[in-house]
Amino acid sequence: MKMGTPVEMGTPMEMGTSAKPSSTPKSSQNTRQRLRSTGKIAASIALLVSLATAITLLTLQWQTHREIRDLQIKGSERMSLDEIYPRLEHVMGLHPDSVASEDVLGALEDFAAIKSAQYWVDPAGSLVLDIEDRNAIGLWLDGTTPKLVSTEGVFLPYKETSAQTYPLIVGFDASDRTSERFNPSAFYTLGSFLEMAQEYPTVWSSISEVGHHPTDGIIALSHEAGVKLIFGTSNLETALAKWTEFYANEALRRGMQTFHTIDLRYAGQVVVKENPDYLQTQLLPKRSGGSS
Repeated sequence: MKMGTPVEMGTPMEMGTSAKPSSTPKSSQNTRQRLRSTGKIAASIALLVSLATAITLLTLQWQTHREIRDLQIKGSERMSLDEIYPRLEHVMGLHPDSVASEDVLGALEDFAAIKSAQYWVDPAGSLVLDIEDRNAIGLWLDGTTPKLVSTEGVFLPYKETSAQTYPLIVGFDASDRTSERFNPSAFYTLGSFLEMAQEYPTVWSSISEVGHHPTDGIIALSHEAGVKLIFGTSNLETALAKWTEFYANEALRRGMQTFHTIDLRYAGQVVVKENPDYLQTQLLPKRSGGSS
């Protein structure tokens, strides 16, 4: 080696700089994350499809094997399960789709107490009857047999266990009724009156008998003293309100026994006829006591 000739050394490293391992590009990381997300979504969709398929199959199986198992009654206070079940026993065990409306509602037509009804089969297999009862507004004596009467004039079964009281309906002859009901045209006014009277407690509790007169219209007898009350044929609700007021302000104060007739047909007034028998007792001279 010649003196003075420099020896070539390795390229010196820059101070303060350290070597780093190569890192994965960001684009590759994002791709893997997207793939993982896509996989999760696909798995979720597959699970939902499987569940939906299972539910559909179970529903089809349930619908195929569905049947009517029992009977429930809603809304009625006059009809019992024991009365209705024998009429509908023929639909028990049948698929709901094989039962027609006539099979259910047609079997109830003989029950006078039912005004209307609708039905459905619930998920548990119960045939549910939602019944609207006829409204009883009076009592009719067919010979010695009592029958309730609806607003429409239909005769209803009378149960002695009922705590409700009704006015006795009078004044209808054989031509005004059949074995099942009063003639609708003959009974309409009285039926409407009694239905309204149920909304007036004073009226409802104070009348014992009621009928329809061809001239005077609705006539009733009071429970107390048998006073004749004339309500007429028109403005019946006004007459009901008038009797409520008169009873509270006059009849209770004077006593029902002082009246013979109370006419409520005239606007703005109540026409009364006093009881002559009561007046006579008041006019008789009182005997003075003493010894003979």
